[in-house]
Amino acid sequence: MDNSQLFLQKVIRYVDNLRKRFLGSSIVMEYTYIQKCLLLLGFQVVIFGTFIFYEAVALLNPTCHRFINVPLFQQMLAVDIVIALIAMLMMVICYRFRQSEWANRNAHYFCVFFYAVTLCGMGYGVGAMSPATGIFIIGTPIIGLALFPRRMVLLTTFVAAIAMISLAYAGVLGLIPYAPMFVDGGILDIKQHSTFYFYSQMFFMLPPSLIIMITSDVILKQWHKRGNEVALLSQLDSLTGLYNRRTINEHMERLVDNHEGHDRVAILLLDLDFFKAINDTYGHMIGDEVLRTVGQSLQHSMRKHDAAGRFGGEEFIVILSGADREIGMAVAERIRANVEAIRITAGGGEKIHVTTSIGVATCKPTDMARMHSLVMNADQALYQAKHTGRNRVVHFDQIPADKLSDVGMSDTPQAPQGALSDQFQARGGCEVLPVQV
Repeated sequence: MDNSQLFLQKVIRYVDNLRKRFLGSSIVMEYTYIQKCLLLLGFQVVIFGTFIFYEAVALLNPTCHRFINVPLFQQMLAVDIVIALIAMLMMVICYRFRQSEWANRNAHYFCVFFYAVTLCGMGYGVGAMSPATGIFIIGTPIIGLALFPRRMVLLTTFVAAIAMISLAYAGVLGLIPYAPMFVDGGILDIKQHSTFYFYSQMFFMLPPSLIIMITSDVILKQWHKRGNEVALLSQLDSLTGLYNRRTINEHMERLVDNHEGHDRVAILLLDLDFFKAINDTYGHMIGDEVLRTVGQSLQHSMRKHDAAGRFGGEEFIVILSGADREIGMAVAERIRANVEAIRITAGGGEKIHVTTSIGVATCKPTDMARMHSLVMNADQALYQAKHTGRNRVVHFDQIPADKLSDVGMSDTPQAPQGALSDQFQARGGCEVLPVQV
């Protein structure tokens, strides 16, 4: 790595450290109003810095003097320097009082007003209806609406737009000069005058345009990312991090509707053994820790394209697409062994032993007479695993024929609400696959 790359990395780290120090989070929507004011004032310093540069170059270049109002340019240079210094002073004040509750409630009113008034003044100087002024009036509210209260931004934008239209109309009537920073071009030099005015407008438009585009891009990307995160969170169970019941149901529906390439689908229904006793003995905090740990174990026990969710209480479900009976039983046994290896430490240092019973059912998606018939079969297999000693895996085809309709015993898992609230069906429209030997 050469010296230029090392220097660039140091600069990037330095800028990132400054950002973390002054603004904290990299998510713009998470900024406090004080931090948003710091960002807005930073934009203002950059914009007026470019104005100062332009005015200084124009004043120092005698060939430009015939196109500009030199006395006004001199005054505007002094005014813009003062505005930039005031903006920097306001940034210092905002940073100094960034923890103040009063400042966070009120500072943005002063900053937005100061920003709007100063840019309107500059807009009048370069032309109230010029392209550069249009960028200020139209583009700036895009950022403002993402940073500050909607009503305040819309009101400020409306007032600024009315002010600019009034100034432009007054200029048309000859009541005030239009674009007073520039002189009118004569007949002989109108082409040169127009060229100078055109490039001046392009220069004025460039900084705010870049700021608006870059900031809008960052905010929109962050909004999109946040939207994806919210969508993902809505799919997950908050305790275990697995899919919630609604997402699992939707996943099953997709498997039935789009079953191409899936010769078999295996459903694993898990229920933690004696979980109520854990809650009663050690408390719900330990019970929650057990559920979280089992959820993590499930995530590490499955294949990448499998789906696992919390089905309710201490019951979990795993959906294996493209899995025959052998694969379903193998994955279930791996999950059972991994759960059996879990040890949770209680408050007194006691190790809590966790086991699970698992029911497995396998079916062709095309053979499902009802959407959740396969889950019903897995639930009956789970009941059989509970009934025959717990901490074991049972496939639906291992249930004795005389037990298929026996769903009234006290140890039977409760039928889930909603789609599974009907009485469990013995075969639910799925073929029973023969035991493979």
